[in-house]
Amino acid sequence: MLVKKIKNIGRAIRLLLNSNTNVSKILLESFVLFNKSKKNIKSSYAGEFEHLDKIMNKLNINNGYIVDIAAGDGYRQSCTLDFFKKKWKGLCIEMDPVKFSHLSFLYHQFTSVSLSNSIITPLNVNLILQAYTVPKNFDLLNLDIDSYDLEIIKEILEKNFKPKVISMEINEKIPPPIYFSAKFNKDDNWEKDDHFFGCSITAAADLLTNNDYIIESLQYNNLIAIKKGLLNDNTQNTDIKKIYQDGYKNKPDRKKLFPWNKDIDCLLEMEDDEILDFLNNYFYEYKDKYTLYIKKD
Repeated sequence: MLVKKIKNIGRAIRLLLNSNTNVSKILLESFVLFNKSKKNIKSSYAGEFEHLDKIMNKLNINNGYIVDIAAGDGYRQSCTLDFFKKKWKGLCIEMDPVKFSHLSFLYHQFTSVSLSNSIITPLNVNLILQAYTVPKNFDLLNLDIDSYDLEIIKEILEKNFKPKVISMEINEKIPPPIYFSAKFNKDDNWEKDDHFFGCSITAAADLLTNNDYIIESLQYNNLIAIKKGLLNDNTQNTDIKKIYQDGYKNKPDRKKLFPWNKDIDCLLEMEDDEILDFLNNYFYEYKDKYTLYIKKD
């Protein structure tokens, strides 16, 4: 265990030395995050960890295995950190070298958690899961890559990885029944900070329900799904429109938590055809890089 801790810290320092960053500043920030992680402060955004924790308790999963794709620095807005504090095992994947340095420094305390500094694509996601001997029926998948998320999930499920619970970030701005999904392109860098990313709740729910998952809820911008048959209460899929309204649109603190969505909130009041026209114009520079249509019942 001590050897693994030393390797993780050493890897964090090497990554920083090889990047064009202020090493002392990043190391100081890593120490700050490490000290914060020791305190009983919930780091997930908008209560995502608390909701997932209730689900795991209901499923009687007390010491599970997590795959966290786009784990960030391991602290800020993390819905998995508090599981690892409870001795859960897992794999955390992060592509950004600075964030991964923080992650490595912070997670040296978790000897049962493997770390991968990788760019995840539909072409390599299953190879990486296999390389780290991830169990086929692991307990929680958390996905937040802000790009071609739907294609990542699709590849994972097609290779018979069947996580018991899935938490995936959606593009919360696009209401049902609009089907939207960004397409994978190996040449895209996704560096522009705009509203073009991920998939709509309709697209995510369509894929997951067709793979025997129950859509449990929407926690603002995170869709929660549970493998069918795990609950004993005969849970059935709720209407996606209602899940969207309850989980995002009608949340009283939505505008406070998501102020950056203000310029596109008009979508919530438009008719379906109007939304299509608006998005096709809004995403004009991304022509042919997405799928968009109205999904009929």
